[in-house]
Amino acid sequence: MPNEIELKLRIASRDLPQLRCHPAILDALTGKPVTRKLTSIYYDTPQLALLDAGISLRVRRMSGGWFQAVKAAGHALNGLHQRMEWEDIINSGQPDFSKITEPALIKIFDQPDLRNALSPIFTTDVHRTEWQLAWDNGDRIELALDQGDLVIGELREPISEIELELKGGHAARLFDLALALQQDMPLELENISKAQRGYAHYRPQAPAVTRAHYTSLPSQGTAADAFKQIAWECLAHTQGNQEMVLHGDDIEGVHQMRVALRRLRSLLRVFGNIIESDSTGHYETEIRWISNQLGSARDLDVFVMETLPRLLRPLHQHHGLVLLAAKAEKARRQAYLQALSAISSQRYQRLLLALGAWLENESWRKSTSPELRTIDIAQQTLAKHYKQLRRHGRQLARMLPEERHEARLAAKRLRYAAEFFCSLYPNHRTQDFLHALAALQNVLGELNDITVTEVLVRQLAGDRPPRALDEALHLFAGWNASQTEHRLEVMKKAWRRFARHKPFWL
Repeated sequence: MPNEIELKLRIASRDLPQLRCHPAILDALTGKPVTRKLTSIYYDTPQLALLDAGISLRVRRMSGGWFQAVKAAGHALNGLHQRMEWEDIINSGQPDFSKITEPALIKIFDQPDLRNALSPIFTTDVHRTEWQLAWDNGDRIELALDQGDLVIGELREPISEIELELKGGHAARLFDLALALQQDMPLELENISKAQRGYAHYRPQAPAVTRAHYTSLPSQGTAADAFKQIAWECLAHTQGNQEMVLHGDDIEGVHQMRVALRRLRSLLRVFGNIIESDSTGHYETEIRWISNQLGSARDLDVFVMETLPRLLRPLHQHHGLVLLAAKAEKARRQAYLQALSAISSQRYQRLLLALGAWLENESWRKSTSPELRTIDIAQQTLAKHYKQLRRHGRQLARMLPEERHEARLAAKRLRYAAEFFCSLYPNHRTQDFLHALAALQNVLGELNDITVTEVLVRQLAGDRPPRALDEALHLFAGWNASQTEHRLEVMKKAWRRFARHKPFWL
């Protein structure tokens, strides 16, 4: 049962001459590159039964012969696609079901109604150039450049992409090669396969918000394995929200992408004992950079979509508030342009590729550190963050806003650590604790939003605001004072509920 592992990258046509003579390719080349025409026909029923079953059926014309491939949906992350593939030589351009011998696939394709309903639904028509690359340590990669079109009826959609397929050795080599290429030409990670692009014309999928998932860790696992597993989950959380930020309309996309980046930074600190400190500084800087590029958009989302409407409802005709709303919306559009520019930048693409290489080649491992167990780091981290939050909690009701901000950060660090490690403990002990901690963190976040609002409205109004805007500032000052008083009462109750819960790791 072969497992296909490949890294997909988009490349502009203008950069192809540079690709063809790039030293990273020429230095590892084992023979002459081969160019051939590939026509791939994808089959499914009118109801897309194969898509619903999580597989695709492709018949390809190549080098005068016909090849059939059945692929499982698999998964893609950081441009790295991993899926099961069954490929066979066939005699014609029609599917040959006798070649399908995998028991799970036989159950699907042995159905007469399905076979009779299968027909071509889209085609990819490309010229593919292949380079076979090899290195002294045994790593082997096939680099394929595809140029052509996705064809659906009269519609033609251009294709220009690179596929780096691992033929032997370590997957880290895929990222290392991509980084070497991206150093000299713009490349973008591609998490969508050609089949998915074709199916999207039949069953469009709107961008969706992705939230963090608890990582299932083995109870006796090593800290190194846990770090790598959780780090990949953080990257999945980050990239899962890119489409929403770029093309969607749910403000939660920006929020969740920032949460994912904060979780990743927190993870680097949690596992600091097993990570080479020299290797994390650059990544922390770059992760902080992309998070900051999203920060203004998030602050203005909260203000425009949540805070301002509550005050406008009873005062919708106040001229100053209407002016403030217009200024805020303009600033919000600018903040989104900044965020979209950052996500589309080569700096961000390089960060993703570099993190993929760093995780896969495990250059982050401390050579001198002992092999620690995950449970040991969990116990130590949870105890430390819990103690820090409890210390803040004693003075929580009397704190100044900047002191509450520190308490909020302490709650956030404890929550991230608890989510990282909760699978190591019985579910009934973790969930109540996490719910109470989340409620406390949320109300501390709402109090922080009020503080941010105070700064934001002054910035929007300017140094010498006209009378109407000055009145709006005073209205917000009164509103914030009232909201702060109310949220402080909620915070006290949330703290008492949290303090009653026994730590689940004890």
